[in-house]
Amino acid sequence: MRDAQHPDGPILVGIDIGGTKIAAAAITTEGQLLSRGAMPTEAERGFADGLARIVALVRRALDEARVSVTDLRAIGIGCAGPVDPARGTIDNPYTLPTWDGVDIVKPLRATFGVPVALENDADAAAMGEYWLGAGQGGRVVVMVTVGTGVGGGVIVDGHIYRGVGGAHPEIGHLALDPDGPACYCGIRGCWESIASGPAMVEAAVGQMPGEAAESMTGERLVALARCGNPIAGSIVDRAAQATARGVFSLINLYVPDVVVLGGGVMDAYDLFEPAIRALVEQDTMAPVDRIAIRKATLGNDAGLLGAARIALDL
Repeated sequence: MRDAQHPDGPILVGIDIGGTKIAAAAITTEGQLLSRGAMPTEAERGFADGLARIVALVRRALDEARVSVTDLRAIGIGCAGPVDPARGTIDNPYTLPTWDGVDIVKPLRATFGVPVALENDADAAAMGEYWLGAGQGGRVVVMVTVGTGVGGGVIVDGHIYRGVGGAHPEIGHLALDPDGPACYCGIRGCWESIASGPAMVEAAVGQMPGEAAESMTGERLVALARCGNPIAGSIVDRAAQATARGVFSLINLYVPDVVVLGGGVMDAYDLFEPAIRALVEQDTMAPVDRIAIRKATLGNDAGLLGAARIALDL
């Protein structure tokens, strides 16, 4: 993507680091995407190699936007957590092996000579939707991403909500079913262990005949549910009911203006929405008539845009 004219004003760079892919984009301070690029993460090659490739990716994004490093105002990074925004470190040996405990902020700041912010990727996505997506206009916006995992972020008056010591809320580990499947977090029946894409696929593999189970993916499961397959339908319905209970809990906890639902699983939002609305409409405590529930609108750009927006405040 390239702007027809040389953009006026300073430029931000947003970076989105995941376990399989790293993306970077040049973005104006008004939120216009000028260019974007991506590369495999390949964390097993080591952090030094990854850092060198991120630097090259940022330079390429600036080149494709026809701007120079001197136009760059700040860099924002959204990264699969855990991360420590205050220290600028990635503390994630699970998704990013060999990168655990590494400081990504200082070397990028030294290389480009601009402020650099690091945030959890869910917080960055929430900020993106608050700024330019489905959360626009809300004072308190809660975003939930349902995909490979279940995560989320909370924005209050344009700022990321943080817990004690700056900790990130683990929305995906709300305990929704004490008899549900075990989760790596240590409890049973948390949101992620029921409604994430891998959790649904695992449930399908355990219930379907051999050949169907071996070829099962999240997309195929949803397609089977749409076609009336009873096993697929029950698994998707279970995930929808868990998501409804999760949204109900968040509404009563935060009483937000907007709840935004994103992530790959929410490509099937139409299969989840009836359960969510049916349960929320039973709420007699929260002012649900004034709380919007919306599907995310920015897709994979939410994290890039949100990271850039966070950097704008540096």
